[in-house]
Amino acid sequence: MAARDDASTRTAVIHAVVPVLNEEPNVAALVARLKEALAPQAPYRVLFIDDGSRDGTVDVLKTRGAEIGVIAHPKNLGPGAAFRTGFTEVLKTLQPGDLVVTLEGDGTSDLTILPRMLSRIRHEDDDIVLASCYLFGGGIKGTSLHRVGLSHIANGLVKQTLGLSGLATLSSFFRVYQGRTLLKLREAFGARLFEFDGFESQIEILHLARKLQMRVSEVPMVLDGSRRLGKSKMKILRTSIAYLRLVARYRS
Repeated sequence: MAARDDASTRTAVIHAVVPVLNEEPNVAALVARLKEALAPQAPYRVLFIDDGSRDGTVDVLKTRGAEIGVIAHPKNLGPGAAFRTGFTEVLKTLQPGDLVVTLEGDGTSDLTILPRMLSRIRHEDDDIVLASCYLFGGGIKGTSLHRVGLSHIANGLVKQTLGLSGLATLSSFFRVYQGRTLLKLREAFGARLFEFDGFESQIEILHLARKLQMRVSEVPMVLDGSRRLGKSKMKILRTSIAYLRLVARYRS
């Protein structure tokens, strides 16, 4: 949906950035849910970053309407690289009063909590709001116990070593950022915002935000893996090793 061109007077826009990889069975329903969730809130734009899909994900997205944009990586680079591409594009027009929503591309993010997340931003002036399955009132469904256990261990290690112990979750894609927050992060840390290409990039950006003493809060969410058609793209062992590299990078 178009916003007024005059940056000083134009209506604030919600930019949604969604990385996808081989999500052909999920993206049509996700787009419909996104439109339903965002339309009552503000003018919006949704940018999908296709991270090297080999199925019909891009073809489906290109038929979803004018407010849906797609940038395609020629090969799989990782979710961090996809977010970097998306943020770089959004930052070309982003204004301090805009909001940026990020979420999983497999349909597991519970968009019914989005109004509460936006309320935290608008009324409590938080810089970043996270959807947290580990916060009281949240939970995880449709995910194996060993994956949940490894995730807890990795998150616990990272929280202690990077000074993020006040947060229940670190790696959730479902977030809301103030426009001014991403602009400040870019000013402080450069156009790339973060360096890591994998799932650990989501922890990295929280670590950088904490360095700038930004306010980060959480809203409980039930992460329901049964909403996903197909397998999760996160490889727990590979991601846990990447978390260790992240810790080594920022402790040095």
